[in-house]
Amino acid sequence: MTPLSEEETQLKGRAVDYLRRLWPWYRRYLGRALAAGAMLIVTSAAGLLGPVLIRRAIDSNIAGGDLAGLALTSLIYLGLQSAAFVAAYFQMLWLFTVGERGAADIKQQLFRHLLSLPVSYFDRNQVGRLISRVESDTEALKMLFTRTSVVLLQSFLMLVGMGVIMATANWRLFLLVAALLPPFVIAFWLFQRKVRPVYLEVRRAVGDINSLIAETLQGLPVVQLFRQQARFAGQMDRLNRRKARAEMKATGLWYVVWFLVDFGEIIGFGLVLGVGGLWALRGELTLGTLFMFVAYLTRLFGPLRMISDQVNVMQRAFASAERIFNILDEKPEPPGRPGPGPLVLRDRIRFDRASFAYDGGETVLHDIDLEIRKGEKVALVGETGGGKSSLVNILLGFYACRAGRVRFDDSDLADIDRHRLRATFGFVPQEVVLFPGTVVDNLRMLDDTVSREEVVAAAKRARIHDAILRFPKGYDTNLIERGVNFSLGERQLLAFARALVRDPQVLILDEATSSVDPHTEHLIQEGLVELLAGRTALIVAHRLATIRMVDRIVVIHKGRVAEAGGHTELLARRGLYSRLYRLQYVGENG
Repeated sequence: MTPLSEEETQLKGRAVDYLRRLWPWYRRYLGRALAAGAMLIVTSAAGLLGPVLIRRAIDSNIAGGDLAGLALTSLIYLGLQSAAFVAAYFQMLWLFTVGERGAADIKQQLFRHLLSLPVSYFDRNQVGRLISRVESDTEALKMLFTRTSVVLLQSFLMLVGMGVIMATANWRLFLLVAALLPPFVIAFWLFQRKVRPVYLEVRRAVGDINSLIAETLQGLPVVQLFRQQARFAGQMDRLNRRKARAEMKATGLWYVVWFLVDFGEIIGFGLVLGVGGLWALRGELTLGTLFMFVAYLTRLFGPLRMISDQVNVMQRAFASAERIFNILDEKPEPPGRPGPGPLVLRDRIRFDRASFAYDGGETVLHDIDLEIRKGEKVALVGETGGGKSSLVNILLGFYACRAGRVRFDDSDLADIDRHRLRATFGFVPQEVVLFPGTVVDNLRMLDDTVSREEVVAAAKRARIHDAILRFPKGYDTNLIERGVNFSLGERQLLAFARALVRDPQVLILDEATSSVDPHTEHLIQEGLVELLAGRTALIVAHRLATIRMVDRIVVIHKGRVAEAGGHTELLARRGLYSRLYRLQYVGENG
């Protein structure tokens, strides 16, 4: 697995920094959050007043034999607790709404941002990890604003309220209880510092596991064919053990704090019962007040225990936030200069001494000089790995030249708005990508401005119309994952139709017939004459029969233009093209 970059493993922010950056997504739901806060105050007040009412019942009503007063105190107690239950219901409902909508907004912006990033970003980051960030990490943030925020605020209100009431009732016993709190503050601070790197490691392990699952299931036939199920299962086992070690380390740290809270509660009970009981025997403290302190002591360590739980959740959430912000801080691909109206190819596309290398890799294109005139059909041929697809990727604006430049008429390709540039191209990739949804949605790429008639016309020109109609629902047929309810050749023809839907000025075919059977290739050959008529085209191919109808053939060899000319001319030179043609001709004809 590719290791995470140093940027991902370093801790760069404080809790307040993460909350400040998260706040804009939740600010729009402030009204509902404030209403939930008001309900929270009601439930906290009811919790604080309960022991006070019981103290009143013991010291005043029961001690004084006041039956009517006892009944009134009991009714007030029941009324307060009933109000607290109703308030707690709306509080949880409204805060869940805030957390759910805020997390959905983060997820939406994160996904939009991923769509705007350059293709080179995805060369460096595995899909499984990105899925983990979009889905799992945003869900972790939802818990921060639903459960954690409630617990922390309610615990704060309870601690302050109990402190005021206990100090008012008996300040000496209150100081005895308050002396137990500083060790917990120190323990929480140390836990926060120790556990955040551990949760980053947990999230990294989750991302690696997601990557392995996604990639293995996508390539499952290959894994089964080579009988490597046990080795892939072993790799999953290693990743699971790595995650388990990190989880156990975090859990061990959390249990230290949790047991410290429990131990503090035991010490607190001993002190209150021992010292408070002694004072009660001396008449310095009423039984009602002693009972109130015991009740508050239970509620005092309850919030501390819940805070320790939520510190655990907070560290997970902040680790998720750090990973999310790492993505959001990535710069989107340069947009280029906007221009008026659609981009129109008037004259030519020219590669001018263009060189290119993938990040951290060797140069794959060297000083490419290539001109494609408007209306011209140019074929790129050469051995696998020679740089043909890299040249196409540069033309489509997915990558930028390291040296030299590409010109679209008189404009530098790097300066052209990416949307205007790509709107001029129809592209059929080597590996067909089909998305969940219907056939018609795939062909028009969810663009409702494209009419069904335009989709059908493109499908007819691509010779795939009849294959679509053999399904009962026709163009409304739902594609099974990756379109497996169509044959491989039919999926290639669907890609042809998708490229033609918008009637592009320039058609790019990247090994478009490399995965089709002879019958399907024949259909493509029949349609190519019509598809290419009046259109500029760049065809990347291994099958040389596909490119006989082009105006010019360019041979790319080891990242350089090795030869260029017509089919007959290049055969006569007896160079690279001639060798490739003869090898394929002999292979196809035995």
